[in-house]
Amino acid sequence: MEKLKPISYSNDFVAELIDRTNWANELPWEDIRKLGAYFTAYEVDKGTVIFYEGARADYMGLIVSGKIRISKTTQNRTVYPLVTLTESQTFGELSLIDGEPRSGLAEAIEPTVFVITTRRQLRRMSEEEPELAFKVLWKVTRIISQRLRHTSFKLLHSTLGLDFRH
Repeated sequence: MEKLKPISYSNDFVAELIDRTNWANELPWEDIRKLGAYFTAYEVDKGTVIFYEGARADYMGLIVSGKIRISKTTQNRTVYPLVTLTESQTFGELSLIDGEPRSGLAEAIEPTVFVITTRRQLRRMSEEEPELAFKVLWKVTRIISQRLRHTSFKLLHSTLGLDFRH
């Protein structure tokens, strides 16, 4: 993340950014305030690559404002956009959990502010604030589960032409 510019190291400032998102709706302010110590805020310009497909990085981001496009690259180097993520959405959850290389390219398509937490920060949270770490992991697990369900429905629809109602 050498090109990314941290915008503040103040825990309270980071907590206020997290509080602006819907991601934190289920959490009381005291928990959000504590999260400020385990997340770091960044601001990037349009066109900034946040991470490359195949890169080793173990952090998850939460978008405060702006948009990030996730893309896949084919063997012939053609880049295909998969999804555009906006405010209150997360990216990079899988690498946070399993530490495996990034499965896609993440690029800001407009000026974007986001916060990240790393595996190391999450581990420290689990030691210092175990209940809060559980809440964060539970939320991340639900996001991954929802995305897997959505992907499964899309796959069935595109390959078999089946139309399912959620």
